[in-house]
Amino acid sequence: MLGIRDNVFRLVGNLGWIEMLRPMRGFKNFTYEFLSSIAFTKDRLKFDNPNHRVSFRLMNIDYEMSLENFCLEMDFANAGFIRDSWNHDLKPEDYNPATFWERITGLIQYNSRSNKASNIHNPVLRYLRRVMACTISGRKELGTTRENELFMLWAMLNNRPVNTCYYLLDYLASVGTKSDGKGEIVVGGIIPYIARKLGVGEDQGINQIKGNNRLNIETLIAMNFIKPHPPDNMTYELQLNVPLCLIILPNPSRTNTEVEDNLMYVGDDPEVHEEHNLSEEEGAKLLQDEEHHDHEAGGHYNDEERIPPSKRRKESNT
Repeated sequence: MLGIRDNVFRLVGNLGWIEMLRPMRGFKNFTYEFLSSIAFTKDRLKFDNPNHRVSFRLMNIDYEMSLENFCLEMDFANAGFIRDSWNHDLKPEDYNPATFWERITGLIQYNSRSNKASNIHNPVLRYLRRVMACTISGRKELGTTRENELFMLWAMLNNRPVNTCYYLLDYLASVGTKSDGKGEIVVGGIIPYIARKLGVGEDQGINQIKGNNRLNIETLIAMNFIKPHPPDNMTYELQLNVPLCLIILPNPSRTNTEVEDNLMYVGDDPEVHEEHNLSEEEGAKLLQDEEHHDHEAGGHYNDEERIPPSKRRKESNT
């Protein structure tokens, strides 16, 4: 309905994520047991051939393996860039977060702690950033763009390989070691994906965790990503922090990420209609609105596993 599906799948396919991001049912016993036991140990001594290792438990079976073997089990290559690797050979020389952020938002100032996702212009990139915030870097507060998410967008856009399993395990291990007891655990459908790859079927799942399975039109409207366009409301206005710029979806010629000019929109575009112009104040208000709707609507893609951490370890030991 928004005309971005093929573009989204092409970019996700560049990193080999299509199967991993398919909607899957989550179960409490898988989630509690996995997060209570996971440990990801990074080898900081060997730069050229590090022996990163992971251990975890599923269905009372203990797993311990190298990152390379885990990648093989998950059908991912143990290859690709790692943005913060100590091995400079694994860092892409042509990636600069501030430069890329300016390229997709027009903002010169770059702050990794306050990069608002609503500043990303292209709906394909903005949608993919949201998907990552609900899966591979899942969390409750979804309004900001993390450094790893920005890097993944750059890699998708430029068709550059990324070591997905490294980032996946690093994130899940960080969730598993949280001890403050605050907030909720958001890991999307990632753990059911891991379980399935290891031969643990859904028939062994206990207490299904229900949630919103897709970032559908209703969710995108609620989070102020889009709004229905009159008079028939069969098309949608992309909500932008760009005054005097109106983008009506679907519109593949204006959303295709292979076209450099589509990564950042400017005002006074030929598609702007005077009666629908956004004022400076309205453009600024979009940022506040999206943050508000982030909290109310959630907008979780594959967000079956949204669990209070206070219950995690207790139930995993039963």
